[in-house]
Amino acid sequence: MKKKLLHIIATPRGEESYTLQISRPFLETFRQKHPEFIIDELDLAKKDLPSLTVKSVSGKYVLLQGKDLFGQLKESWTEIIQYIEQFLSSDLYLISTPMWNFDIPYMLKQYIDLIVQPKYLFRYTKSGVEGLVINKKMVVITSRGGFYNTAKTQALDFQEPYLREIFGFVGIKDFTFIKAEGMDMGNEEMQKQNIREAISQAQTFAANM
Repeated sequence: MKKKLLHIIATPRGEESYTLQISRPFLETFRQKHPEFIIDELDLAKKDLPSLTVKSVSGKYVLLQGKDLFGQLKESWTEIIQYIEQFLSSDLYLISTPMWNFDIPYMLKQYIDLIVQPKYLFRYTKSGVEGLVINKKMVVITSRGGFYNTAKTQALDFQEPYLREIFGFVGIKDFTFIKAEGMDMGNEEMQKQNIREAISQAQTFAANM
């Protein structure tokens, strides 16, 4: 039985994206080394993600009470549930995302807000929150305009801590971050070198997963 890697793309720049310049070699190596996987690509920049309207938000509170959706509420959640099921049916996740304003792009935040739902990705128990996405791995490939490798600049990195926390909340514990930094620092040769180093790291990791 084939396993599935879900590749979540959160950049609108297409092949000009520094992030995808790293993700594509990662996937090429992964396909060669792991033919038992199929690759399911979700390009958020090309999707008209459903909005969280008053009706759909009302459905969330029904779920929080431990009840099932019904009637028009269930109908309003049809598209949201499709995204949730796509996520849950995957065995491994690759997120390709640049850093925007020290965090993640709005399209990725909207996607996370859609899929992180009670009864699907987590549930409340007497002992607290229980994540329902277990025994799965997540790889995050990211490009950043600056460098976030000092105590001062690490405090500005809200991207990695947020992704670790929100997906850790739903049960994922195994994370790998591959970063290309300094993309907007004005030094073209340094930029190319940092991308090459990130590609090498990504390919090595993909081969040895």
